[in-house]
Amino acid sequence: MHPFARFKRGHLHLRRVEAFSDGVFAIVVTLLVLELKLPPLKDHASVSELAHQLVELAPKFLSWLISFIIVCKFWLNHHHVLNLAHHADYGLAWLNSLFLMGQAFIPFPTAMMGEHPTNSLAVSIFGVVFAVNTLMFIALQRYIVRNLIKPELAPAQDPRALIKGLVGPASYLLGATAAWLSVHAALVIYLLTPLFYITPPEWHGKTQPEANEKKP
Repeated sequence: MHPFARFKRGHLHLRRVEAFSDGVFAIVVTLLVLELKLPPLKDHASVSELAHQLVELAPKFLSWLISFIIVCKFWLNHHHVLNLAHHADYGLAWLNSLFLMGQAFIPFPTAMMGEHPTNSLAVSIFGVVFAVNTLMFIALQRYIVRNLIKPELAPAQDPRALIKGLVGPASYLLGATAAWLSVHAALVIYLLTPLFYITPPEWHGKTQPEANEKKP
């Protein structure tokens, strides 16, 4: 027996996978905003001091904004990809868990880049983390398309989907490399990259959960 054959067993409910995934995404976006703490003031009535402190927080706001947009992009595309499957198996469950593990790690590089916005290593690690996350999402998508896709959607597969998907990790790695030359250039690349995937690709046919996946 093929060592990985066991992962194609099981007939799991997609609702459980979706519910667990949505819970993780909700926690991730919550952890992201927790890094935005109120600035301490010596003079609580001083407008200039507060304005200065808010300017100092600008890098944290920017890193939060970039990460929030990317995580929302991941969530939207993740929802779309799961709707392509007619059911879940152990392989999907574990690949999805590995993808969510990467998502749960996102607040760390976000906080690090926000705290050290001029540090090339911090800005570079941010890009590497998102590149790895995108590769894990691609692995999940490929597994579903190859093994669990709904029959009516199989003919509508885009033969260039893998190439298009690799634009994401390539862009994040480009940003990670650019960080050693200009952190500002890297931030621009990070901010623009999710715009390529702001909406899922078009698929012909029904992509809603099957009747047996709906609530009675």
